[in-house]
Amino acid sequence: MKGMDHSRPSSVLTVAALTVGLVLAGAPAALAKGSEVGGSGSMYYLNDSWTGSANRVLAYGRADDRVHVGDWDGDGGDSLAVRRGNTYYISNTLGGGAATTVVAYGRADDTVLVGDWDGDGDGDDTLAVRRGNTYYISNTLGGAATTVVAYGRAGDTVLVGDWDGDGDDTLAVRRGSTYYISNSFAGGAADLTLAYGRAADTTLVGDWDGDGDDTLAVRRSSTYFISNSFAGGAADLTLTYGRATDTTLVGDWDGDGDDTLGVRRPAPQPAPGLPAGVRPSSPDLDCPDFASKAEAQATFDYWMARGLGDVHRLDADNDLEACESHFG
Repeated sequence: MKGMDHSRPSSVLTVAALTVGLVLAGAPAALAKGSEVGGSGSMYYLNDSWTGSANRVLAYGRADDRVHVGDWDGDGGDSLAVRRGNTYYISNTLGGGAATTVVAYGRADDTVLVGDWDGDGDGDDTLAVRRGNTYYISNTLGGAATTVVAYGRAGDTVLVGDWDGDGDDTLAVRRGSTYYISNSFAGGAADLTLAYGRAADTTLVGDWDGDGDDTLAVRRSSTYFISNSFAGGAADLTLTYGRATDTTLVGDWDGDGDDTLGVRRPAPQPAPGLPAGVRPSSPDLDCPDFASKAEAQATFDYWMARGLGDVHRLDADNDLEACESHFG
């Protein structure tokens, strides 16, 4: 927002601080929707609902790739894009294979955000480059900047969301536990200023209930506190998902209108002396921890043949088939 004045916000609302959970020192940053995912690893464990187990497991890109999430083709479902330098390899599906689209945008050292900036009704996300407090926003993938705006301060943490449910994404500034939210790229005061959570919290953005507008969630270790509005009070949903060391990403993976969680983590490494595709007998693993049914079956068969039985409890119905209900 050019010329925004945080000393005179047009609307001030304080959200009660969350009262449950502790901040885990050293937990990895889980970046909000619209920001770079962060972390490392080529394995993604995605969930289409609010349960504790992933229903989509996929390998994508390289462990050191920079990754973004977006609805690149406007079909309602989010998928992944890999950034290497200033080149983006965009996939319109959740799975392997070649990129659907390859575009170059900005510079290799730019900070990049993803959003539906123009709200033109086609629902597709595009890129914006941040340099200090200046944003170069493009409404097409790979095209020149359509809009250039100054917003906030160069050192601000910035979030992306559709805060008012009008179909287009705009920016919010976070300073400690205070958020300055704007519903447009016009100058002036923030449309909404609120205090939320703690200054050390990791904050996520998503449309958690599918009502068309984005709100905030707090992550503390592997526990997530989801709020469906900017009103005060307790979180609407509390969920434990993944591990404290995971990097979290947010997206509408199945295109049903609401955002849910996913985690990124490194691919498991085979233990020395084990055949390729066989996982160790410990630590304990669940079906979502395997990259494929073939890997789960190979692990199950290997340890069964050595007399240790179903060490990971992968065969719930005792038919000698591992994880068939999970992988289908």
